[in-house]
Amino acid sequence: MALFCIEGPNTPLQTWPHFDFQAYLRCTVGQSLLYILYIQASRDKFEAVAMAEPGAPVVAADEVPAYSAPTLDPTAPVAAPLEFYNAGAEDVDSGYAGSTRERQASTLPSSILNYRKENGRTYHSYGSTEHWGPNDEAAKDQQDLSHHFWTLLLEGQFYLAPIKPPKKVLDLGTGTGIWAIAMGDEFPEATITGTDLSPIQPSWVPPNCHFEIDDFNKEYGRENSYDLVHTRELLGTIPNWVDFFKKAYAALEPGGWIDCTEPGIKLSSTHYALPATHPWAMWYNIFIAIDAKSGLAFDIAPRLKSAMQEAGFVNVVEKKTNVPIGKWPKDKRQKELGAWNQLRIDTGLRDFAERRLKTVMEWRNDEILVLVAKCRASVQDPREGLCHNIYHVYGQKPEK
Repeated sequence: MALFCIEGPNTPLQTWPHFDFQAYLRCTVGQSLLYILYIQASRDKFEAVAMAEPGAPVVAADEVPAYSAPTLDPTAPVAAPLEFYNAGAEDVDSGYAGSTRERQASTLPSSILNYRKENGRTYHSYGSTEHWGPNDEAAKDQQDLSHHFWTLLLEGQFYLAPIKPPKKVLDLGTGTGIWAIAMGDEFPEATITGTDLSPIQPSWVPPNCHFEIDDFNKEYGRENSYDLVHTRELLGTIPNWVDFFKKAYAALEPGGWIDCTEPGIKLSSTHYALPATHPWAMWYNIFIAIDAKSGLAFDIAPRLKSAMQEAGFVNVVEKKTNVPIGKWPKDKRQKELGAWNQLRIDTGLRDFAERRLKTVMEWRNDEILVLVAKCRASVQDPREGLCHNIYHVYGQKPEK
């Protein structure tokens, strides 16, 4: 992925009528996503891309409203699982040509495409678990931007597991499919399968890459089929991580590897200990409460290794990396990582928080906006010196 910046007139950013995250032009050239951002000549490019969400109100509240702890209704309706849909080889593009999204979508049950609409966003309708992430265009753009950060963090690699060029790869929770597509390009002799609850992946993909609608929280019947299983940013979507890893264990052939990446949700400062009233300290405590109420772990990153080992994996390795948020580091690489991490967090804050704060904590819209605005302002302030841990964990299914 490349970042191209076109300088514009020296006028305040907020006066630009179309400067938001829909202003960049996303296009596919081969399999590289090009983001063209319009910025001021008088400002640094990473300050420009880290703007507040367009249309968000200016919040002047001094304190984030205290959250309540209501009792969830265990009888609340849950979407019934729908019939499994396999896109199949007939829907896979041959040499990036041929099929279209309309043709693929026409073979899907209408109930899968009838997305849930909440608070102006759309969410998946298929699956056994209500996920926090929307699946609309804004969410897809955020996922694609995030992919650049993850690839940059791994210095151009797509996984860390010590596997020779993989032959059969399963990407669980593939989202827009950008990782699976990149893997398809990188390893043309391998077969790459991406699964997700929403059919939001592009139709022009490498011929060795295809996507399926499937639920990783249910049995997916792929025993001894893959030599690499990949996951990334599945926090807050899995009721039982040991069971999740056991399903992945069954899907791997003997000697196969699982490779997982998750961000830590607890932010810290290099300058001072965050007080309890700091928005990011409050954020962490709120999501710990959501963990307890929903049974869906958001703070799973530090426990990935132990859960993987409990599921039967061996040779489990945890790589914990402290990554800056923002451009405050002096080191060039750390500054670049921090800038992209800030962009990833800034554009994803509301997506990440909104659904759980409404459905689990029963917050009002204005309360959510206050918390998001305060957290966004914090990550945009280089004086904060914010950072957090990223966990890369991989393990192997025994050879015998």
